Amino acid sequence: MPARRKTLSQTHMQMDVDVDNSVDISRAKKAILNRLNGHAPLPALVGLDGPLDSVYSLLNRTVSSAEGNTALLIGPRGSGKSTIVQRSLDMLKQKHDTDTDIDVDSSSVSKYHIVRLSGFVHTNDKIALRDIARQLLIKQDLENILIGSFADAFTYILNLMRSSDDEKSMPPVLFILEEFDLLAQHPKQSLLYTLFDIAQSQQTPIAVLGITARIDVMDLLEKRVKSRFSHRQIHVSNAKALEDFVDIARVALSIDDNEHRVTNAFAESFNRNVSAILTTDFVASFISDIFDFGKDARLLLRTFVYAANKLSNEHPYLQLAHVKTAIARETASAKMQILESISLLEVCLIISMKSLVQSGSSKYNFEMIYNEYKTFMSRHMLATAGGGAMKVYKKPVALKAFETLVELEIVRPALSSALGSDGSAGTSGRNDLLAGSTQGSRAPKEYRMVQMMLEPGQVLDLVAKRFDIPAVIRRWAQQ
Repeated sequence: MPARRKTLSQTHMQMDVDVDNSVDISRAKKAILNRLNGHAPLPALVGLDGPLDSVYSLLNRTVSSAEGNTALLIGPRGSGKSTIVQRSLDMLKQKHDTDTDIDVDSSSVSKYHIVRLSGFVHTNDKIALRDIARQLLIKQDLENILIGSFADAFTYILNLMRSSDDEKSMPPVLFILEEFDLLAQHPKQSLLYTLFDIAQSQQTPIAVLGITARIDVMDLLEKRVKSRFSHRQIHVSNAKALEDFVDIARVALSIDDNEHRVTNAFAESFNRNVSAILTTDFVASFISDIFDFGKDARLLLRTFVYAANKLSNEHPYLQLAHVKTAIARETASAKMQILESISLLEVCLIISMKSLVQSGSSKYNFEMIYNEYKTFMSRHMLATAGGGAMKVYKKPVALKAFETLVELEIVRPALSSALGSDGSAGTSGRNDLLAGSTQGSRAPKEYRMVQMMLEPGQVLDLVAKRFDIPAVIRRWAQQ
């Protein structure tokens, strides 16, 4: 009996451990996926301390000293501009102990306000003005106000905020302008002129921070807008060293036991596993290729989404095999990914075109492709003792498969068949080949000359990746 009690106790202890691991895995998975998908900022910024200090200092002087400030945050896409802004706002929130993300009641006044605008969303000044009023909690009817100029309507909104304050002084407002270059395309640039003019006047404490990826954004501004702008530019660059680029991935994939409420032992084991994966030759080579190609941190992080999504009780840590699968998908061309799902008959037609190319035919038509396919299949069936080891599809079925390759743009009209009657280049899209006639040619589609948009090496890669291809077809492709 005591032995049985001991066994039951051990069983309960094991169940508790499994439950704890399940909770740890779930929390780690959620945190990492939020970072990789851009829904949560990275816990640390790698190589961005300089721009972060500049942005935070600018916004903090507006909040603390009621200064009017304007600046542009310029850098390539994926360099961390939005992350810098969000981290600066989080630091302001910590310092001034106020929550700007929730509505405040009428009895309390926020120390500062944040207004976010985007050139993608706010395509004209009227839309921008309505959203400014909404974000500043101005609930009055603005229909009559919107009839006038943008400057008058915006001044009216600021006066409403000023009169609602007991001390007759308006709290600072931080304007974050995403896709600043698109906002500069508004007629007369009234939005930017008004914001810069008010910030320069020092009567109202506002900060205007424009975020853009265009390095020539100053050339888009009108002369009167430039005269109101402080010409302060904060530049953000991609990671300058490969080690920093690797650290971005390590920071995104690592977890903290206090922040994510996981056990210390699990966090240490998880982070050691992440470091081990990032230092493997295969993964390190892939990261180096991304760094050399474009230093796009978003592309780097997106690669690990598949592996992070596979975290489970069966796989509590990131698996190298899952990372390799994700890298293979990322490096594979879109054309090769499409080819992975085509039928065996369509693969045979592609191999037939490869054979025609190797025999010296740079252009061919469906009749030539089908004859090549039928010749090989007949020779194979004669060599097979059973006689009917593989099915030979009839011409109408093969023509349908050929049209599928045309729709996928694996097969395109040859250059000569795409020329117009006057010798000029016509359109060579799929409709020209599958329609009743092509420009300059009235031949049936079975006889129109085409070319395959694959290299022989890509055909071999396609055959090697497919497990449903018979050995005889594989040998045919390798000939």
